[in-house]
Amino acid sequence: MERWFNTHKLITLNTPQYLVKIFDSYLTNRSFRVRVKDELSEQKIIQAGVAQGSKVGPVLFSCYINDIPKQFNTLLCMYADDTAILAQNKNPNYIQLALNRHLATIEDWFHKWKIAINAGKTEAVMFCKNIKNLNFPQLKINNIQIPWSQECKYLGVILDRKLTWKPHFLYTKKKFRNAARKFYPLISRNSKMHRDNKMLIYTAYLRPILTYAAPVWGYAAKSNIKILESQQNIVIAQICHATWYMRATDVRKALNFPSFKEFIKKLAINFYKSFDNSDNEAIKCIHKYKPDIKIKRPRNILIS
Repeated sequence: MERWFNTHKLITLNTPQYLVKIFDSYLTNRSFRVRVKDELSEQKIIQAGVAQGSKVGPVLFSCYINDIPKQFNTLLCMYADDTAILAQNKNPNYIQLALNRHLATIEDWFHKWKIAINAGKTEAVMFCKNIKNLNFPQLKINNIQIPWSQECKYLGVILDRKLTWKPHFLYTKKKFRNAARKFYPLISRNSKMHRDNKMLIYTAYLRPILTYAAPVWGYAAKSNIKILESQQNIVIAQICHATWYMRATDVRKALNFPSFKEFIKKLAINFYKSFDNSDNEAIKCIHKYKPDIKIKRPRNILIS
């Protein structure tokens, strides 16, 4: 974002004049250099953008994209610079029309405000139970056709077209094992560290990897959730020097440690309660969700 563009946005948002001047001064005449070992590059002026890692950076970025165009027949989801456009209909032609119309509007807005679109990282996914004999509509952005994929990654969660979550669990399993390998000298059977400290390492650093976004995928099939649950059982058995014939349930009870299912259920309860008690205006606009016993939805499964 160029400095004068962002200043214009702040003015249109009725930002106090003294704050506009402070932000304008903050964005003016910023420069950078790149160091590779002992070599230092020439100084270059930053023509656009804000300093990454700064506290005010996300605020300025949010102000800059606050007026991104929306459409009545699509849903726009944004988190920082990760953007998703959703359209729902039984007719693929309607989906094509709705998405292409919204994409064209966003293209014009990006061009106006000097924001580059990475078309190479753009992909489309059709979420449905059965895609046999289904004609996938053509979607384009910057005159480049968007490919249809079997799955996509959004905010660290892999969404497959049938929402079985198995690809996400396999990805999480690999990520968890890589992290556990780094902690192996501390939590291995031969480590002299106290068991309580080993469990603290697991709960503070390793378990969050397994349970990331649990309120979303917690309704998945038991066979798929076991992919992650088995990883927890392996690490706990290793920490407690459990032999092969000891049951994971007995080991957890001896430690007074919750099962994987119990823990993600607790996370879901706290997650939905925080929604109900939030004073955030955007969250207040979300319609209240009432679980239906006949429909398998995350909240219904996890907190029932």
